[in-house]
Amino acid sequence: MPIRIVHTADNHIGLPFQQHPADVRDKLVEERFAALERLVATANDRGADFFVVAGDLFDSPRVTVKDIRRTAAVLKGFAGTAAIVVPGNHDFCTGPETEVWKRFLQEIEGAGNVDLLTDGKVKTYEVAGQAVHFFPCPCPSKTGREPTIGWVADAAREHPDGLRIGIAHGNVTGLSLDAEGQYFTMEPAALESAGMATWLLGHVHVPFPTTEQGERSPYFMAGIHTPNSLRCHHGGSAWWIECDGDRVVRYERLAPGQIRFVRLVNEVCSADDVAALLHECESYDAASTVLDLQLSGRLSAAERGELDAAIERLRPGFLTLSEERDLHDRIDAAHVAARYRTGGLAHRLLTALLADEEHPDAATLAYELIEEVARR
Repeated sequence: MPIRIVHTADNHIGLPFQQHPADVRDKLVEERFAALERLVATANDRGADFFVVAGDLFDSPRVTVKDIRRTAAVLKGFAGTAAIVVPGNHDFCTGPETEVWKRFLQEIEGAGNVDLLTDGKVKTYEVAGQAVHFFPCPCPSKTGREPTIGWVADAAREHPDGLRIGIAHGNVTGLSLDAEGQYFTMEPAALESAGMATWLLGHVHVPFPTTEQGERSPYFMAGIHTPNSLRCHHGGSAWWIECDGDRVVRYERLAPGQIRFVRLVNEVCSADDVAALLHECESYDAASTVLDLQLSGRLSAAERGELDAAIERLRPGFLTLSEERDLHDRIDAAHVAARYRTGGLAHRLLTALLADEEHPDAATLAYELIEEVARR
């Protein structure tokens, strides 16, 4: 039987979401627990041997006791050999008196299958007669210029038999930008030459590999388990990994998140554009979507009214719907007739320009110049 692992990271339990209204904030906070619970349930349903959290289980070392207790209870619900937790850079561990982990240890006391690994020491388990060695590389601080994996290659040579799995938290060159090298940046070559069957990593909120499933990878980045902001363009991720002997033989991406953050950047210049935008908005599960609209373009007064009415109709259905507009007037015959005296110079000029089909923006540009002069 293969060794089966669920790999998650960057759960950020305790993230406050202060920028959102109170009712929305409560739903977003609850989703972080619910997505973790869904992952544990999936692990149990599929008979996973290990549930690995590769850093940033908590959003900060100052997470509340209530959140620590609830998180520990979720992990204690894992039915496999061990749920393994390694500190990341948000919930770093400076020693046995680090408050968040001291409290966590109190909450998991007596649970035989939840292990907190805060030292760079090999942890060995036995599953169906097979040795499984984990090489944890916890973060000792919020930032660090040196990766924490330097000891692993030597230690791997001391454990030549069995399955060897590395666990670390930090940036990987090529996966995300860390221009100042502050986040324990690891080189792919160093990961691949350390003697591991694979690495289970955290820190970058985008999953790696980019494929939904496959047969092997030298390392996995879990990605955040459920989105936390508009910067997250996926619906949450984790990995199901199967190992046979001393290598990975299969992986599959899991999607435990049920809330999405969506930003639509649209140029709207006609009634058809407005209709297309609204159709796209209606394609989302509004009740579980934080939607942000970034709108630019030119609309007539009538089209702008249609847009306003449609957005206000949609707004109550979304978790939140925010918008930022850079919309300008596009004039038409009705606008000219209402604004200028019939037969006057402005009226005659703009009416003529509106009839010029080869230059559809000419009338609007002339209108803006006329209005600018009138304001002086």
